[in-house]
Amino acid sequence: MNEWFDRYLKALGAADAVLRREEAQLVLELAAESAHTSGARQYAPLAAYLAGRAAAGQSREGRLKVLQEAIGAAAQAGAAGGDLGLDLDT
Repeated sequence: MNEWFDRYLKALGAADAVLRREEAQLVLELAAESAHTSGARQYAPLAAYLAGRAAAGQSREGRLKVLQEAIGAAAQAGAAGGDLGLDLDT
């Protein structure tokens, strides 16, 4: 993708991983949709993480499908409501 991501993946111990432009664009779209729809920008990285977990082990086409579905799910989820905190104990 670019030199920074190459260095990041190497430091992460995942130098063989590849972030393709189409996947990167979908992840960024998911983050934007999650933050905008929920009204809580801290939900963006968490939504991206959960989509990544859902896409784990998928083919490239499968990952793209999961990301596209995740964008739709974020749009449907609506606003976060009054309490923007996370109950991390559950």
